[in-house]
Amino acid sequence: MLRKIWTLLLWGLVFYPLLSAKFCSKRYVNGKWITQGDCGGQEKKSAIQKELQRMSAIQKELQLREAIEKMKKRIVDKKWVIFQRRKYGNVDFNRGWDDYVNGFGNPDGDFWLGLEALHQISKERNTELKIKMISRNGIYWVVKYSDFSIGPGSDKYRLHVSSGYSGRSGNSTEEGDGLFSINNQQFSTKDADNDPHPFSNCASRFEGGWWYNRCGTSNLNANFNSNTAGQMGLWWWSASHLRFSEMMLRRRF
Repeated sequence: MLRKIWTLLLWGLVFYPLLSAKFCSKRYVNGKWITQGDCGGQEKKSAIQKELQRMSAIQKELQLREAIEKMKKRIVDKKWVIFQRRKYGNVDFNRGWDDYVNGFGNPDGDFWLGLEALHQISKERNTELKIKMISRNGIYWVVKYSDFSIGPGSDKYRLHVSSGYSGRSGNSTEEGDGLFSINNQQFSTKDADNDPHPFSNCASRFEGGWWYNRCGTSNLNANFNSNTAGQMGLWWWSASHLRFSEMMLRRRF
């Protein structure tokens, strides 16, 4: 409740001077600048707009931090915790290293929990992974890995999955272990190329951070709305341009 009151007061402080700011214009006439109106108020309005943007970013970060704490509680209770979702295509996943470490998006929509949070949750190596997907043809399927963990930041959040893969889509062309070839790979982003491809930054090529091995056999963080020739959108094994993905983990014991 206190937090809501604090938020309302801040928004009030922002909008009152914003709405009361007067008209301002500047013209260059005969070698001189001529000012009309309340330009001090206009400059104040610009400063308030910047502060409004900063407050909005802080609010989003607080929401994400709260979501992370709730997910950690769910992990303790051995419940499934969603750490990635692609459904609406309204969140940009073509981001830099820091964003992928800290997390971004809306936990109620498209989002990425954050590599550091994933490491903290899975570092005891007693967690399992489940991935839900829907193909562009509307086929729904689930894959599971009985052992899943993410390494520390000092090792670039290396992926570890067991051979305990299981999954079936009902379509043989879409069945396959999409993490097999990228197991034990470090995470890469457009500004942190940690994949072993000698000639290409796969994260830049496919517009999303992921564990790449010469680009590999999957990427659920790629460009959701890609229509570019040669791009695959979200893909898993041989299925490209997926319409939905959701990655989750939970403790086994």
